[in-house]
Amino acid sequence: MTNPRDVKYANESIARWQDSLKRRAMLETNNIAFACLRGFLIELRGRLPLADIARLGNHLPAVQRGVFYQDWEPAEPLPTPDLAAFEAALAQRLLPHVHMPQGLVADMLWLLKTQSEPFDAAAIRPLLPAPLVAIWDQA
Repeated sequence: MTNPRDVKYANESIARWQDSLKRRAMLETNNIAFACLRGFLIELRGRLPLADIARLGNHLPAVQRGVFYQDWEPAEPLPTPDLAAFEAALAQRLLPHVHMPQGLVADMLWLLKTQSEPFDAAAIRPLLPAPLVAIWDQA
């Protein structure tokens, strides 16, 4: 029995995202790339209002969407006063298993922008917290 197209595409998509992130951020393994992807998506989700969480999730591929919603408990969005605050929270989330590589947030935004369909990337940008938009625009 063959896999339905959506399942095949989901597997190819997450593999492509992991490989792209691994190469871009010079990570050692796909496991580290996946941990970074998961950590970033969860930190991003925590900083969005409920409606924007739903909107952003609709623009992610199936597996990435599942990771984005994994263990989610709706709550008030966390403040994102600047990039340093976001990076500190992400670094804390990745420990003790992964030490956050330099520039990971920029690499993750590059990944979202370049690996998403153009329509989806255009819809994701306005949902990002302000400190992340400037980095998105540079990617």
